[in-house]
Amino acid sequence: MPELAGYVAVNSLGLGHAARAIAIARELQRRHPDVYPFFLAGSPALDLAVSHGFDAMPMPPTPEWFHEDGRIRSMWRWYWEYARYVRLATRFLRKEADWDRFRFLISDGEMASVRLAVRRRVPTVVLAHSVGQDFGGDLAIRALEAYGRWWMRSLLAAKTVRVLALEPGIDLPNARYVGPIVRPFSAPREKLRDDLVFRKRTVLVAPGGTSLGAFLIDEAIRAWRDLRMEDAQMIVVTGPKIPAPRVEGVFWKGFVPNLQDYVCAADLVITMAGKGTMSEALAAGTPVIAIPPKGHPEAERNLCAAGLAYAYEDAFRLRDLIPAKLAEPRPPPRDLGSGNAVAVIEDFLCREGVL
Repeated sequence: MPELAGYVAVNSLGLGHAARAIAIARELQRRHPDVYPFFLAGSPALDLAVSHGFDAMPMPPTPEWFHEDGRIRSMWRWYWEYARYVRLATRFLRKEADWDRFRFLISDGEMASVRLAVRRRVPTVVLAHSVGQDFGGDLAIRALEAYGRWWMRSLLAAKTVRVLALEPGIDLPNARYVGPIVRPFSAPREKLRDDLVFRKRTVLVAPGGTSLGAFLIDEAIRAWRDLRMEDAQMIVVTGPKIPAPRVEGVFWKGFVPNLQDYVCAADLVITMAGKGTMSEALAAGTPVIAIPPKGHPEAERNLCAAGLAYAYEDAFRLRDLIPAKLAEPRPPPRDLGSGNAVAVIEDFLCREGVL
């Protein structure tokens, strides 16, 4: 069969966007073996896509949040850096992207590629949490965010765009709510525990793919040392942006491409309230403590959507939360697969004459 090539562009602020896009690309390939997804991503999302066997082209990385002790700082500075990123990424894609060969675009939070695809009338699927940012702040920040929402809405409303809403409330006529999406687990939980040699109850600390969660690792280790739980173990996945400190009493991992399997095998997950790891825990039925960064409204919305009620201050009372969560019965798993989203993508690409 002839090859049908398309771009998969992902926001590289953390790994959640890439993990979700990988789940969609895998399912799309399973249904259509002639489809060739080619990833566009900055580091560390690029590394995750390549580790899953996808071909990829490196893009400029999305700027990280400015933060201190889990508190978001200097949003004005971050918006300045993000605008610079969009300019650099647009300039890069104008030179390097081949829109004649790659006949569609699936974008998870990466707007520079959407901007160019809309101009070239390339069929585009956008996975979105919301339309623009809403961090608030002084009058200048609110005005800047209002402009960003207008700019993003104008792109998403294009006739060649289909929006997959990861959260309810995106009021665009071309939007379809699909909810959270996670990568499938590679084996049943008991087999994963055997494969990963989880002989004790296991607390997994995985704050995400940015450096924002470093404070959560520190607090989890302090709590663990005080608890002295001989019948349990703690595994800390630092991710690609946080160096592993030399601390005894816990097991350290860096970049883990199959984090969803660790989440499924664990007895408790401690993470930030991003959609990635938190959604994987909900899909696996693994108890989760999800801490939102201070001043991050999207993380707070994620918690509400998941039915969780944690606050930033809960990071400092893990000594109480860890034993309490380990004592709770394991909740039932949730179906957060990519099938519904891929069905919408198939329908859209068929109507656009691509599939």
